[in-house]
Amino acid sequence: MTVQPIDVWRFFVKGGKMDCVVYLEHGKCDCGVYAVEKIPCSHAIAAGASVGLHISTLVCPMYSKDFLFAGYSENIYPCVGQQVEERTCFPPEVKRGPGRRKKSRWQSWLELSRMRGRKPWKQHRVYKCSKCKETGHTKP
Repeated sequence: MTVQPIDVWRFFVKGGKMDCVVYLEHGKCDCGVYAVEKIPCSHAIAAGASVGLHISTLVCPMYSKDFLFAGYSENIYPCVGQQVEERTCFPPEVKRGPGRRKKSRWQSWLELSRMRGRKPWKQHRVYKCSKCKETGHTKP
């Protein structure tokens, strides 16, 4: 990818699936991946590498260990005055739909004949095209 600086924080990145303008200060790129996931896309990585920034500085801080540890640091208690009964929770019962179950895949003629316990009859048959009368293929 080729990176052309526009100003200190904006870069025009050519290459990849599309050409994009990357805003490193705001964490945005024209492809939209960087703004949504908050993880730098390939354009943002190329722009950051051209300036000399480390990739970890481009990632949103909410993906850091400190944010993860802060989320699980304290206990979560129910609201005061709320009745909480102690019981085990099981997953909901799943009913099978009506009708015959579908096969996961279509088996080949060789697999079907082996399940029946006999030799496949198609293996010994010589096929001819009904249009050109040559062997080795059929009309369909």
